[in-house]
Amino acid sequence: MMFKKMLLASAASLLLVGSLAVFTGQALAADAAKPADKAPSADHKLATQDGLATKEFDKDKLPGKMEIGFTIGSVVAVIAAVKYL
Repeated sequence: MMFKKMLLASAASLLLVGSLAVFTGQALAADAAKPADKAPSADHKLATQDGLATKEFDKDKLPGKMEIGFTIGSVVAVIAAVKYL
């Protein structure tokens, strides 16, 4: 029984490592194909930004009452499901 569990755990680990190696290959190839003279990324621009941050919110993008109520209801449902199921 212990041998089966160890074999299953080893197979799952090997599958995980193998899938990480296969699926990240495309990302590495895409990164290598970037030209060197390309403009800096948005992260670099944000990291080198001068000045203090401001808290300006776009009122159109804020969640409405329905979205907030749905979120609170979902949290309550998750807590009830974990507690009673």
